[in-house]
Formats: sequence, structure tokens, C-alpha cells
Amino acid sequence: MIPWGESNCPACGQGGRYLWSVPRNTLLLLSFLLLLILFVITTFVVKAYRAKELALARQWYASGRRELAAGRAEAALEDFRSALVYSPNDSHVELQLANALAAAGHRSEARAYLLGLWEREPGNGTVNLELARLGAAGESVPEAVQYYHDAIYGQWENQPAEHRRRARLELAEFLLRAGEKAQAQSELIALTPDLPSDPALQTQVAALLVRTGEYEHAIALFRQALRLRPNYAPALEGAGEASFEMRNYREARRYLTRAKREGDISPRSQSLLETATLILESDPLAPRLSGQERAARALQAFAQSMERLSGCAKARGVSFENSPQTSDLQKLHVLALALQPKVRERNLARDSDLLLKVTDTVFEIERVTERACGEPQGLDLALLLLSRTPE
Repeated sequence: MIPWGESNCPACGQGGRYLWSVPRNTLLLLSFLLLLILFVITTFVVKAYRAKELALARQWYASGRRELAAGRAEAALEDFRSALVYSPNDSHVELQLANALAAAGHRSEARAYLLGLWEREPGNGTVNLELARLGAAGESVPEAVQYYHDAIYGQWENQPAEHRRRARLELAEFLLRAGEKAQAQSELIALTPDLPSDPALQTQVAALLVRTGEYEHAIALFRQALRLRPNYAPALEGAGEASFEMRNYREARRYLTRAKREGDISPRSQSLLETATLILESDPLAPRLSGQERAARALQAFAQSMERLSGCAKARGVSFENSPQTSDLQKLHVLALALQPKVRERNLARDSDLLLKVTDTVFEIERVTERACGEPQGLDLALLLLSRTPE
């Protein structure tokens, strides 16, 4: 108020004493600067808080990975759940949480997390692979195969070719465990054209092909591996086994002998080597043998088969003294006894028809005794396998 008798405002001319005395533009500029400072401070605080949250999430995530790798799935669950508190909807954390749930036996919960991830990214190779593993653990073959295929043809963040190859290998191994040999064989054959020049990987695939019964493709892969690494013992053993199953006993012995020179071989490979050697050294009909050698082999084979026939009959409680002789074992014994007086080395060396007749009798004894008394061992097994060799 202007006092009585005064003509001037007592407050006028005292600039800066009151905020409303500041010019409007200056006031707006100051307000804007204040807001800018507050915005910067708020942004900094929010970022610092978010950075702290992310650091805690990473810390819990790393801890969960360590616990899971150490086989402590329940402890890993708590760590991954803590990580999700600080980093919600993080697909990497959710994926690891699903893995931990599966490892801890909580498959339904793991499946729920994985299906949630799958709905967001149906083409994610990693998610499909984990769903396939859950299906495989539950022995659900169609479901597992479908997810494995989705993983094989899905998207991967890095090294897609390697991830797809490993997923197909895992699928083939699962199918073999499930008894689906034909389907496993198809998956492995589809895999072979894209294999890198890696002897270990080629040998791994070839060994799986052997388990499916696809020996020719397996041999080809074993040979590829051996061209890259000539003395690679696993490839030599695998090639020996595949050759043995293809009844190429000479090649089997050659590969297995080379493998043995490289070091210890498996008990199965050792057994195959011994059997292949017996087959090659006892075959009366092998090429490039003299008449004397054929006769000696036929004589030994006949004596061995007679011993096998007697032992099998005794084990089954079959008597060769009783009449009539009605069982297959008894009939074979009568046939062998009628032939026995002629089985002399001199006769066998001169008479090729007699040699063939004796050999056929030996083979028939081995086949019949296998049906009656199970698979034999040693020389009897060698003679049995020879009886199955068409040539």
C-alpha cells in the first residue's frame, strides 16, 4: 500500500527483493533450468538403482550357474528366483531356472517356464532343445522328436551349424535308447554330409551308425576319420567292429590288430579280434589252402563239433543211447556217427565231396546246438559264424 500523503510506491525500485519482481522470461528460464537439474538428478538416481539391480541379478545368476554345474539343483533354484526378482522376464534367467527345475525333478514347473518362453519365441533353438530333453526324460517319443526337429531347424544366437548338429546327434542317441533304430539311422545319415573334418566327431557318428546296423555308411565314416588321423584307435576299433558285423573277418582282424598296436582295446574288441582270428584260421573252405591244410582244418572242426554236440545233449538231458532217436540232437548224433569212420585226414585231403559233407555236418551241428543250448564260445562260435557266411 502507498502510505497517506506519499505519491510513490515504497516497494518500487527495490529489484530482487521479491520473486514476482523478476521479469517473466527470466523466471521461465530459471524454472526450466531447475526442472532440467531435477530431471538429470532423477535420471542418474534411477540408472544407478537399475544398475544395482542388474548387478545383483547377474550375481545371483552366476551363483545359480555354479550351483547347477555342481549338481546342487535346489540351491540353484533359489539363486535363479532371486535373480528374477531383480531382473523380471529375463529369458536367460528363466531358461536356467527351467533347467534347474528339471534337474531337481520338478518337470511340470520346468515345462511351464519353457512353454512360456516358447510362446514368446517359438523358433528359439535353445528353448526347443530343452523342451525336447524334457520330452525325452518322460519317454514321450513323438513330442521329443518334434521339439528336437524344431531345435534343429530353429534359430541360435551363435554357432548355429554346430548347435543343430549336436541337437541331431542327441536326437539319434535318444531314438537308439527308445529302440527306434530305423528313425535313428535316418537322422544320422542326414547328418553325415555336413560333418566337419573332425576324426573324433566322424568316429562318434560312425559308432552310432554301427548301433543302428548301417555298417556300410559307418565303414565309410571310419575310413574318412582314418585318412585324417591314420592311427586313431577309436576309429580303428569301430572299423574292426563294423567289418566283423559285415562278415569281412579279414578286414576286421586287420583293423583290430592295428588298434591293439596303438594301445589297450576294449574287451569287446579283444573278443572280436580273437574270434576273427579263429574264423580265418579254422575255415576249411578258405581260398589258397592246400588239400592237406583243408583236411586238417576239417578234422579239427569235426572233432570240436562232436564235443559241442555231446556237451549240449548232456546239458539238456538228452541221451544218445535211447531209441528211437527223435530229437534234432539225437538225429545229428546218428548222422555224425555214420560219417565218423570216413573222417580221416587222408580221405579229406583226396575227396572234396567228403570234405564238403563233413563241413556241412559241422555247420549244422553248430546251428542246432545254438538253438538248443545258446550261443557258444571259442572255436564253436567261429564255426557257427562261418556257417552263416554265404560264401
